Amino acid sequence: MAEPTLLYCVGATKAGTSWFYRTLADHPECGLRSVKEAHYWDTFETDVRDKQVVAFRKRLETFRATRDMAASQGIRWQEENMARQVADIEGLIRVLEGDRTGDVAYAGWLAAGAEGKMLVADMTPNYALLSEALFARMAALRPVVRFVYLVRDPLARLWSHVRMQAERKLLPEETLEKKANATLWRILNRGQERHIVERGDYPGTVARLKRAIPAGMLRIEYCERLFTEAGLRDMCAFLGIGFSGRMPEGKVHEGPKVALREDLIPAAVKFLKDQYDWAAREMGPLPREWQDNLARMAA
Repeated sequence: MAEPTLLYCVGATKAGTSWFYRTLADHPECGLRSVKEAHYWDTFETDVRDKQVVAFRKRLETFRATRDMAASQGIRWQEENMARQVADIEGLIRVLEGDRTGDVAYAGWLAAGAEGKMLVADMTPNYALLSEALFARMAALRPVVRFVYLVRDPLARLWSHVRMQAERKLLPEETLEKKANATLWRILNRGQERHIVERGDYPGTVARLKRAIPAGMLRIEYCERLFTEAGLRDMCAFLGIGFSGRMPEGKVHEGPKVALREDLIPAAVKFLKDQYDWAAREMGPLPREWQDNLARMAA
């Protein structure tokens, strides 16, 4: 039987990649590992790799504790689920710390347990920042490779990312709403928090992808459209799998509801205007949410 298609979902951050992962993880033709983001291609530098391994080891400790507790309480399904996640992370850590010659160990980790499946995947939004050389190397790993880059309404994506970062750095005496809005203000007025903006650089990422890989390997999609049956059917056809009929309900990892200050909205949309213009020019008609937020620039 032919090797399964290898999917790289390379972002964008806060643009529906977790929803997409859950959809494919539940698909009967897909053999995805329980680790959504492998962080293989963005950890070739030793210090970056070591930091990522530390994060995986912390997650591993939590999963082991949950597995052991489930075993002690006789909750078999949970024990088995956590045992799988433990094994997946242990294997991934060995890959990250081991020999990367030819990316053989990584490819083997992705495919393990996927016998008879049509698709395996690594869905790491941080890959959107990779170089053309790495994109080309990724494309050459398997006979059939597909890249997907999801884009979301720029204002909604930026605000979601800002909220996530603010929550992670929240101090006991701070409120999330005030911190998130202050972070956005600094982005708009002082050019700070550049990493948040770079994660939503749709034109830059797509330009590098198009220069590095054949057109037939790449699909750029509005996440708002992917969340519809028509959009998901088209995506499944691109990936070479059937439409299972399953549509996860609700957003995944949406984060806390925090109000965006009305006075910041026009400036934020103006700041992101190039993203809206690029999408309208390169991808066709903007989804309704994009159009509504773009109109708020003049409010």
